[in-house]
Amino acid sequence: MALVGGTYFYSLNDDGSCCAFVLVDLSVFFDELFPPASPPDNSTVLGAAEVSGTITTKDISTLLFPNVYLYENDNVNDCCVLGFHDIDIEQGDASNGDRLRFYVMNYSSWISPGLFADPTCATTDPENCFQDVTAHSHEVAEIFNDPFVGYDNIHNITPFWLNPAGQCQDIMEVGDVIEDLLNSTFPVDIDGFTYHPQTVALLPWFEFRSPSTAINGAYSYPNETALTALSAPQPFNCAGK
Repeated sequence: MALVGGTYFYSLNDDGSCCAFVLVDLSVFFDELFPPASPPDNSTVLGAAEVSGTITTKDISTLLFPNVYLYENDNVNDCCVLGFHDIDIEQGDASNGDRLRFYVMNYSSWISPGLFADPTCATTDPENCFQDVTAHSHEVAEIFNDPFVGYDNIHNITPFWLNPAGQCQDIMEVGDVIEDLLNSTFPVDIDGFTYHPQTVALLPWFEFRSPSTAINGAYSYPNETALTALSAPQPFNCAGK
C-alpha cells in the first residue's frame, strides 16, 4: 500500500521512533484496498490477494494494522475509524456458474494500551477502554452476524433501532450498538496479558423481544449489564430523534 503525502499523518513515539500512531484518509485507504474494476487486478491489496488465491470466497480475511486509524471528510480532526468490515463483490465466470463472488474482509487496528486514554478504563469515557483487540473483536463479531453488510436489503436487515447513546441503524451490527456505551469491553486475561474484546448485542435486542429469550434474559454478551432494555420502536431513519 503506497500512500501519497498529505493523505496520512503520523505521531512519533516518545523516543523519536516511528510511530505511536498513523492517521490515514479513509477514502484513500479504501481505494488502496479494493480493486477498481472487475475482474480484479493486482494493483490493490485485496485485488492482488484475490488474483493470487491468497484469499478466497471461503475465507474471512482480516487486515490487522498496528495503531493505524482512519479520518473522514478530508479532515484529520474527523477521527477515528478503528475498523470496518465489508465485502468485495466480483463477477463470476463459467467455472462457478457465473455467480457473483463475495470476498468477506475486515480492516482492524491493534490499539496500544493507553493510546486513546486511560488503559485502566478508570473514567466514564467508553473510549478509555478501547485497546488491543477491541476493534478486531468488534468487526469479527459483526462479520459472523452480518457478513454481507445487508447487501440485498433483506438479510440481516432489522427494524430501526436507537441505542442509548443515540446511534440509529436498521442492520444487525452487533458491535455498533455497544461501542459508544459505558462498559463496552470485557477484559479477559490470557497468559498474563489482559485483552479487551468488545461486548456485543444479542439477537433478541434486534428482534425487540421482551423478555429476552437469551440466557439470563440478557440483551448483551459477555457483559450483560451493557444493554438492559430495548430500544423504543423507531420510525424510518429514527426521524425526529
